[in-house]
Amino acid sequence: MGMTRSRVMPFLFLNLIGLNARKSHGQFRQTDFMSEPQTVRGIIVGRMPFGNTSLIVRCISRQAGRLTFMAKGAGRPKSPFAGALDLFYLADFLYQPTRTGEMHTLREMKLAEAHLGLRRSYGNLLAAQYFAALIETITEPATPVQEEFDLFAKALGYLCETDISWRAVERFEQRILTLAGIAHADRDLPGAFHALHHKVPGLRDDLLKEIARVGTV
Repeated sequence: MGMTRSRVMPFLFLNLIGLNARKSHGQFRQTDFMSEPQTVRGIIVGRMPFGNTSLIVRCISRQAGRLTFMAKGAGRPKSPFAGALDLFYLADFLYQPTRTGEMHTLREMKLAEAHLGLRRSYGNLLAAQYFAALIETITEPATPVQEEFDLFAKALGYLCETDISWRAVERFEQRILTLAGIAHADRDLPGAFHALHHKVPGLRDDLLKEIARVGTV
């Protein structure tokens, strides 16, 4: 038999007391209520199609670190996301945090800076991709990366105005090693990464070949 009415009412009353107590002390779990939408400013560093009309978007933000969004229907012509989720766009993202996993639902985005100067050369665009890959290699998802974000944003600004050189690449690499706490006077980035069994992004070789082709050092 189920609970009698006399037992159900106290049971419900006690549960309501428990919920109110947790609310007053800010102790709700994710399973109590749906998380509130959040806004973050970030730079898009990767995107890939999902299904026929959606996109999976990766971004780096100062306060929330690496985030992955599902932009539902972004491939539809009338979608507010159509043409708005390009690589290296700096934007404010409104998203619904996931209750499990790392894939959040993107609700809105407002473009702040398109970094169109990166398109001035293939080498500069390749450098931006390589720098983003380095940051993704040394950071963890949903962990604040203030210094890494500021370094990347500064590098994008530089690449929008100046042709990439290998000297600039090495400066960025040394700064990345310093932030990761693995800088060593006798090691370049490949040496430092190999010592820790990290894989060096393949984009590094592509970038080196492109810089050699155009003759910048």
